[in-house]
Amino acid sequence: MNKAKQTATTPQLFHPDYVARLIVSLFIFFLTRYAVTYGAGSDPRYTLIVAQSILDNGTVQLNGYQDKEIWGAPADFDGNINILKVNGRYYNYFPVGPSLLSLPFVILTKTVGWDMLQAQDNINAQRLLASFSAIAVFWILYHISRVYLPHRDSLLLTAVSLFGTTLISTLGVAWWSINLSVIFISLALLLLVRYDSGQAISVQPWLLGSLLFLAYFTRAAAAAFIAPALLYLAWKDWRQMAKTAVIAATLLALFLLWSQREFGTWLPIYYSAVRLQIARPPIWLALLGHLFSSARGLFVFSPFFLLLIPGLWLLRRQARPPLLWLCLAWLALHLYVSSRGTNWWGGDSFGPRILTELVLPLTLLLVWAWREGRTLLSPRQQRGWLGLYGLLGLTAVFIHSYQGLYNYSTILWNEVTQEYPVPPFTPRHGDLFNWRYPQVLASNAMLCAVDRERAAAILAQQSPLAPYEWGSPLPFDSAATSYALLAAQRDQPTATLQLPALFVGWEPVDNDRAPYRTTQCDQIAVYLRLTAVPTTPTTLLIRASAFGSQRAVVALNGQPVGEMHFTQQPKLAAETAVLPLASALLRPNAVNKLSISLPDAHRAKVNDPTRLSLAIADMSICPVDVAATSTDTYNCPSISNE
Repeated sequence: MNKAKQTATTPQLFHPDYVARLIVSLFIFFLTRYAVTYGAGSDPRYTLIVAQSILDNGTVQLNGYQDKEIWGAPADFDGNINILKVNGRYYNYFPVGPSLLSLPFVILTKTVGWDMLQAQDNINAQRLLASFSAIAVFWILYHISRVYLPHRDSLLLTAVSLFGTTLISTLGVAWWSINLSVIFISLALLLLVRYDSGQAISVQPWLLGSLLFLAYFTRAAAAAFIAPALLYLAWKDWRQMAKTAVIAATLLALFLLWSQREFGTWLPIYYSAVRLQIARPPIWLALLGHLFSSARGLFVFSPFFLLLIPGLWLLRRQARPPLLWLCLAWLALHLYVSSRGTNWWGGDSFGPRILTELVLPLTLLLVWAWREGRTLLSPRQQRGWLGLYGLLGLTAVFIHSYQGLYNYSTILWNEVTQEYPVPPFTPRHGDLFNWRYPQVLASNAMLCAVDRERAAAILAQQSPLAPYEWGSPLPFDSAATSYALLAAQRDQPTATLQLPALFVGWEPVDNDRAPYRTTQCDQIAVYLRLTAVPTTPTTLLIRASAFGSQRAVVALNGQPVGEMHFTQQPKLAAETAVLPLASALLRPNAVNKLSISLPDAHRAKVNDPTRLSLAIADMSICPVDVAATSTDTYNCPSISNE
């Protein structure tokens, strides 16, 4: 008997439950660490730089880096929308919380020689933090599910809620403020569910209060969880609520005092409600967009959450526990606050990034519904529920774990399309609601089709292009920006606005690769209007950086002209190539089309979003016969074609 007792109580070194979670954790790490898409250069660009500034300069101010290069370019704080200037001092616009909490990691990276001012070091650091944060959320969410369900069920629901939501496609691509916020909220939620289920006799007020403050400290939107959480505690045990509130309020007071001293205001602007007090679309449109739009709809990108409709029906027999009301209030409040913002869609992002925190209460509701279904549904109904959940879950996993992480076209979709309506080029409510070109199914072919379609619509307008001035550089722009400019002119009929040229098939500038616009489509084109054609020879001049060796096959108005050759230079330095153009191919008093095909273009490697193509610095058509040159820059003489 003693031997049997000893066998039963001896822990297993490799328990199957832990092995499964460790395998999933490794999969999360490699899936996110080597993802093609990344958001390190957008909102989180300065998060780790501020942390490094604390170490280098003893302050969260960025003035110490004014004369340095940041991400390969001279610092330009005055012209940067992500930099806040207060009394001559420069700050990161986004929350200071993630920077302070990242200090230990930045200290560690400095010991191995990493510099957060360098793009590659910053990106690598953010990728590591992003991967670790996704793993942390997986473990916490699993333990929340485990309070109510057995291991296998908990592992299944947690895996689907991670790989099939923005928990992977948002948290896994950059060190956003939302990463830490989700971690702190999920830890607080774990304390609450353990207390609510009777597995803990207390919510540990000192710890819960600290977590609530840290969630807000890293992301102001966490207030949508904090308020219902405190109300829940007041309902359950007002003494624990009071202790929790005192801890959170004390930490908040210290933060307010620091903000007053540093910024001269009680809250930094990012935490202030002032951001919500400007022009915004109707709230009903934002709510519809959050839930069902083709580009940001929660139920479109994670369709398995639709099972909560019958799931709530299963929960109707419960005695309406306070924790259920907490989740419903949290959902409603977060949706309301998010819908009141000017950019309710969260800017350039993939799917419902702005609703990432809501994956937590939605998963908890699904866990409760799953538990009820195990007892209320017949075996046949349970198999049907499981089959439908599996189908919708796999769809969501494909959307977020592949499309969101390994399809770079889903990111470029934001550049090619327009969030705001620009009739007649976009649908009535903008491309966020465009089911012809949904972000969730974005591909390179789709983006090129959008670009060509919008370019044709622009050219159909009355006199959209200004006359080209011979020898002047063609100013790069995309069709997306071009039709936005034309719409602005339509709204102000007295204004005279013509585009100097129309570019089709180009990617946006990516300073992390090269500070020039790269090619996106198999064939790129430039449309320009000529009023007169010179009798002298003309020459096409292109200055570009090549990714690998490239042949540029050039055609003018559908007629072949010749080839230009480019070879990758050290540090992607630009080189210049020229090609004679027959004057007979130019059409006077008409729009001319200059097209370029790159037959050798292809992707360098799986995790490189840029194809081996060209990054073109500038191009021009010279009204003279320019001698061929390879690396020297030639400046065309500017001659009016009037």
